[in-house]
Amino acid sequence: MSERRALLLVLDGAGFRTDTRGNAVTERTLPSLFATMRDQGFAVLQAAGTEVGLEPGQVGNSEAGHMTIGAGEVVPATVRRLLLAYDDGSWQRDAAWQRIAAAGPLHVVGLLSDAGVHALVRTIVHAATLAQRNGCKEIVVHPVLDGVDSPAGTAPQLLAELRQALSTLPDVAIGVIQGRKTFCDRSGDLAVSQRCVDAWLGRLPMPPFADATLAHHLGTGQSEASFAPHLDRGGRTMRPGESVLLTSHRADRARQIATVLQQTQPLWALVDLGGGITAQHVFFTTVRRTRGLAQELLRHRVPSLRVAEKCKFPHVTHFFNGLDAGCEGEGCCLPTIADDRIPHEPQMSTEAITDSLIAALADPARRAIVANFANLDQVGHLGQLGLAERAAASVDRCYQRLLAAARQHSVSLLVTADHGNAEVMEDADGKPFGSHTEAPVPFFIAPANGLTVNWRAREGSLANVAATFLDAIGLPAPDWMQPGCATLRGRS
Repeated sequence: MSERRALLLVLDGAGFRTDTRGNAVTERTLPSLFATMRDQGFAVLQAAGTEVGLEPGQVGNSEAGHMTIGAGEVVPATVRRLLLAYDDGSWQRDAAWQRIAAAGPLHVVGLLSDAGVHALVRTIVHAATLAQRNGCKEIVVHPVLDGVDSPAGTAPQLLAELRQALSTLPDVAIGVIQGRKTFCDRSGDLAVSQRCVDAWLGRLPMPPFADATLAHHLGTGQSEASFAPHLDRGGRTMRPGESVLLTSHRADRARQIATVLQQTQPLWALVDLGGGITAQHVFFTTVRRTRGLAQELLRHRVPSLRVAEKCKFPHVTHFFNGLDAGCEGEGCCLPTIADDRIPHEPQMSTEAITDSLIAALADPARRAIVANFANLDQVGHLGQLGLAERAAASVDRCYQRLLAAARQHSVSLLVTADHGNAEVMEDADGKPFGSHTEAPVPFFIAPANGLTVNWRAREGSLANVAATFLDAIGLPAPDWMQPGCATLRGRS
């Protein structure tokens, strides 16, 4: 009797919405996926807010989504941990604040976002507030305008909210205001990040900031993400050797900018940045999960293969494993194209990922495989429905290939998403929309030969995926894990 095998495929950013207007995740754009959903049934899983460890009403994101899928239960996301620590006073009591105050002026650098994907405007305010309470005499805040995680065009409102919040704090000023394009770069090209740092250091000519200047920029159809550096009136730039506190709460889009920053500035961070970054202090060190899907596979001595392109590879390893480096499994990390090529190649690396997965499906020793298709999320962020539909077409073609290979080798194929994005490419007024959403996500199964899907629940959360996956490979789910949505029955 052969052992059961399964592939879990995460379609990054593929939310579920019945309204097809402005929606790139439909039966028309993904006919093969929707055919399986129609034939085998599907569940709708919550992927935002408290169901994935975020605050009520907060949009989903890749960290929270993959953490919840891998955990098999709801765990507080990193951003939630930060907010709770501010509320209960534990962040304020961290002894590192006294060292920061003794070092002189402090520059607080953060992404001005209300989405909480990579950063949150409230943590910028909280950091400045706690620095002042602990004796910092001069604090300069350098907000980085978003327009990707937070919808394009929201920067004026968020900047006004930041000014209002900081107005109650004496000795706190706003310094350089610029867009996220160079700040969030993770291409590996340090010259891109250097341009961002050079602005903070005053090495670039910068006009004074004015609300009208930002409004004009947005009025040309550009996002605030590409807004050029401007110096706020009354603010100043950094001097070499002055401390910087980076308020990003995810490392993947902070590591590259931190690499350049630490060359001239003592760097303090909210979270572990990894990649050789040695911060003076990390306020919220990594808390590794001791139980989850990856740990269960390891306990049962079932090796797992993780496949994704570079921009999403940490999602199927680091986040999926609950930040536990001891159960990474074997990895297949494929190259990611540069951001400026995505509009011309919306398929990104889906074909190469599919080639690797088909090879893995042909190997009977591969019982557990986890993969991610990045393009519905990465293309979805561009806010162009036509491009997102082309990305969906590539996903559907690759799904057809995977489905055929899974059937050939008798492997169950489980498909879900980590959060919403591409299902809303236009807002209520028909304007482009490229941010994450609160939408639930689909979950469906193409069973291996001889197996049938028995649905136990058609609604749930991403925490229900882990137990379903364990069942698909013939392993029991532990009592603490949230129950699966479905079981597979028949000969094994």
